[in-house]
Amino acid sequence: MFNARGEVGSLPLAAVTDGPMSVEMLTGNTTIDAEHEQLYAILKAARSVCLDAARFENCVACSEARRAGCENQLVGLLGDLLSFILEHFKTEESFMRESLLIMVDRLLCETHMEDHAAISSRIERLVAALDSTRTVSLLRELDQIFGRWVIRHVATHDMALVHWIEREDSALRSGF
Repeated sequence: MFNARGEVGSLPLAAVTDGPMSVEMLTGNTTIDAEHEQLYAILKAARSVCLDAARFENCVACSEARRAGCENQLVGLLGDLLSFILEHFKTEESFMRESLLIMVDRLLCETHMEDHAAISSRIERLVAALDSTRTVSLLRELDQIFGRWVIRHVATHDMALVHWIEREDSALRSGF
């Protein structure tokens, strides 16, 4: 989970959810980048749910009222997150179709869409695991998911999509 420096894997948690959005999340496409900003804002809000997610092992030491408040905040944020990412994924997948990338490189698009399905599934599992005594561990798991997934997904899948739609002869180049 976390190492001694507060990192998940090799990516510090702060790189994803503290301070300004990381340049690794920028693609150069205004539509996709604006949506990444929204995703980033939701993740940043999730970081503020717990008083000290890095230090607390679980929620048992918190009062019942505090636990209920944190759980309610997390429920709302996960609902917003799931709704948002599904809409964001629709945007990207429509770009794949409208730019004809799906006809040129079906495997690339299928891999991208499979990654979308995997992250949606992970968020749905978090929703199913909601428990007021586990809020802090679910917040850490959310950090893990996005700490590992977002940067890798943007760097591989989203950048390939943007390169395709921003090419010189693209019909989508000026529209998005």
